[in-house]
Amino acid sequence: MGRGRLEKDGTYHGDLPCRWCEALIDQGGRRRPRRYCGGRHRTKAYATWVFGIVAIFS
Repeated sequence: MGRGRLEKDGTYHGDLPCRWCEALIDQGGRRRPRRYCGGRHRTKAYATWVFGIVAIFS
């Protein structure tokens, strides 16, 4: 498991896992952490969330 850390200057360094596939993503001094390794995984996570909400209220 990777370890991302927030530095005093507000940038992230180290690796954080993708929220969909758990692949490690190098943060490389970004101001906001990357949470997904690509747009496809971000879209899949959003669609899963939307369909879950629809199923609850149906």
